[in-house]
Amino acid sequence: MRRVCAALSALLLCVAMLAAVVYGVGTSAGVMEALMRRCAPPEETGLPAEQYAPMARMITAYLKGEGDFQLVYSVRGAEIVAFNAREQAHMADVQELFRLCGSVSLGSALLTLAGWLIAHRESAFWRIVRRAVCCVLAYVACLTLLATVDFDSLFILFHRIAFTNDLWLLDPRTDLLIRLMPIGFFISYAALIGGLWLLGMIGLLILATHRIKITKVE
Repeated sequence: MRRVCAALSALLLCVAMLAAVVYGVGTSAGVMEALMRRCAPPEETGLPAEQYAPMARMITAYLKGEGDFQLVYSVRGAEIVAFNAREQAHMADVQELFRLCGSVSLGSALLTLAGWLIAHRESAFWRIVRRAVCCVLAYVACLTLLATVDFDSLFILFHRIAFTNDLWLLDPRTDLLIRLMPIGFFISYAALIGGLWLLGMIGLLILATHRIKITKVE
């Protein structure tokens, strides 16, 4: 029983860390603005350069559950409404995913703590943790390889799994959202999230190895 709890604790900790990184990076206005400016410059989006910061703040606040998904600005005295109804409906679905991500992070962390309290006296606890983390990293390595070969297909598969409608199929000719967030934008986000999560996994492996050595000495 304690071995099972140890394995589940390690897996849930990996999930909690990933969900926390996704939520933290995805709701960072500074990160979003920097990536939009790099991957979707004003000459390609049609959005004035001075509107990138307000746009990033609005989107990230909305993903946290604050305010509406809309930005209204003026160009030479003309009022521009940034997003249409289809884009707003899609982002409502994305907001639900981020809400779920936050819940998964908190829930997984609490379950991890519960599992650790049950299993921490097991002498093989940290060995099980190390094996579980290695298995997760091996699985993620396979996904990373697939993404390197064909990111577009993996990206489409994710959307088909995550959404029950086709609102994510936007047209760059009419929809600002897809011009602001082209495929390069998501690749950069995935790389940043993956890098931060990997650092956390390496830290967990180092901790597990250290605890194993201490256990041997004792």
